[in-house]
Amino acid sequence: MPRFVLSRRLRAFTLIELLVVIAIIAILIALLLPAIQKVRSAAARTQSVNNLKQIGIACHNYHDVKGSLPDTGYGSGNASIDGYIGLWGWSFQILPYLEQQTLYQQVYNVAMANGGVVTNANDGGGWPIPIKTYLDPGRNHFPYANNGSGNPPHVGGPHSDYAINGQSFGWSNTNNPMGLTGTPPCPYINAKKITMSMITGGNGTSNTVLIGEKSMDPNFAAGNTSSTGWDEDIFSGGYGGQGRWSNPPIVVKDYVGTNPITKTSNNNNFWGSPYDGGSPFLMCDGSVRLINYALNGTATLEAAMLWYNKAPFSLD
Repeated sequence: MPRFVLSRRLRAFTLIELLVVIAIIAILIALLLPAIQKVRSAAARTQSVNNLKQIGIACHNYHDVKGSLPDTGYGSGNASIDGYIGLWGWSFQILPYLEQQTLYQQVYNVAMANGGVVTNANDGGGWPIPIKTYLDPGRNHFPYANNGSGNPPHVGGPHSDYAINGQSFGWSNTNNPMGLTGTPPCPYINAKKITMSMITGGNGTSNTVLIGEKSMDPNFAAGNTSSTGWDEDIFSGGYGGQGRWSNPPIVVKDYVGTNPITKTSNNNNFWGSPYDGGSPFLMCDGSVRLINYALNGTATLEAAMLWYNKAPFSLD
């Protein structure tokens, strides 16, 4: 008996149909990409806020042990004392309270073996390692300075996206909130530092900025392997990598090239972040607030930087 085989022809897509499908996929990707970027940015900002909260806890623990809040340290522009670890700033001071006791002890041991001084001559190669809590995931910041680069003490160490409020917790040649006199380092070491109980009046601890995020050109941040450019590593006490002293305070979203507020082309003495709407700041009570860029240069933001301010104000 003869057998009949039915042939079945499969229909292929035409070139036009394939192009239409590709165009639809491209449109969907274009529509979804901004949403994905917003989700990533929100997640990164949340992590940055968490970093600041961890830093806040460390600062409070430091206060409980040392009896004062950390500060910028001192040493900027004075090569003869920059290597003395007793002058290094907040981001080094709080390492033992930030689960970085091992790193702190390694540096301390080298210093104690060399009269309290760490330099590129005795540091054994430095400590060019990242500290995750000091890095904002929303910014591709090169995580450390290489050994022997940039400003004194020329010791390779971790970079930080965060800086302390130098107007209240720092020393500089033009701004001396701690009322220090004479030639450092002795006045700095013996200074009466700022305590939580001192911050009263119009501010209170919930309205006084302790630490915030540095404004940075993202291209500079990604490529800076040195301890320089207002981005000095945590072993450089008193430099711009430790604090911000701008008066009035400049807070601006990250920019490439020319700062849209000051029209300058460097990081300089500014606050800021890679996020829309505002930049996160750690207040002295341990809370974290997003301060709107609209407050840039205002008397309100200036008041939040001054621990001794007595006049009432609102950051909301």
